[in-house]
Amino acid sequence: MLKKILQALLKPNHQPEMIISKSSSIDPFVQQTGEALVVDLINRFWVNNKSANDHCAKGMVKSIAEKMMEDCRQVLTATDPIIANRQHLAESVLRCAKLQVLLISPVPEHDGSGLRGQLGITGELKSKILEIIKSDKEFASFPEGLSFDQAWAQIQYAYRRAWANMNIFEGLRHEFNDIHPEQSQDWFRPFFASQCAYAESLYREELGMPAVPGTAGNADASAGKMYGAYREIVLNGDKFPDQAWEARYPNLVNPKTVWKD
Repeated sequence: MLKKILQALLKPNHQPEMIISKSSSIDPFVQQTGEALVVDLINRFWVNNKSANDHCAKGMVKSIAEKMMEDCRQVLTATDPIIANRQHLAESVLRCAKLQVLLISPVPEHDGSGLRGQLGITGELKSKILEIIKSDKEFASFPEGLSFDQAWAQIQYAYRRAWANMNIFEGLRHEFNDIHPEQSQDWFRPFFASQCAYAESLYREELGMPAVPGTAGNADASAGKMYGAYREIVLNGDKFPDQAWEARYPNLVNPKTVWKD
């Protein structure tokens, strides 16, 4: 399901614009292999991706692309680029996850994410978005007095931008070979799923909603924090964070079970 979402976001529907390009004002840095790759990633996932930047003014697309480039430069020039990239990736994964769980519809509506019913992710938060945007600092920039439909549109736009940003750092992770040699055993998908579980648990606790029963008697108030610990392990630099998380929490449902090709 994650692959299907990504394919939808990457569906080509216009001619490339190359707002950030290899011949633009970012020279001479782009002559370096790493920055040339970054340019390609930003153009692929953001600048030339109308599914991500639809209804976004050209000037805003460029401004966001430049911010993405700045963040990627910090990674490329860091003493330890792999850890620096993980820091940006972890931040962007959590940001995207906090939006993802708000966009999942409850039963019996269709769920295109493949997440509902897994790891304490319910789809019940969709009806609570007006309460959430008022109480959670993540949405402090949202205008006041939004209707449900207006808030929904704002969250969708924020999600698409967050998804693009996340995939840029995911692309760098592959370039740094910070991956498992077998794709089915890689840690990115379970990391994203775990952060969605964590995000839902945070919102439910914030709203005073009842906990969702978890594995081995854990309720999501505690299990959610355990899924949230995946981020800590990623940032600690374990070569294979999934294996470290599984060893720490053997009684919880493994996030690897969420998506299966």
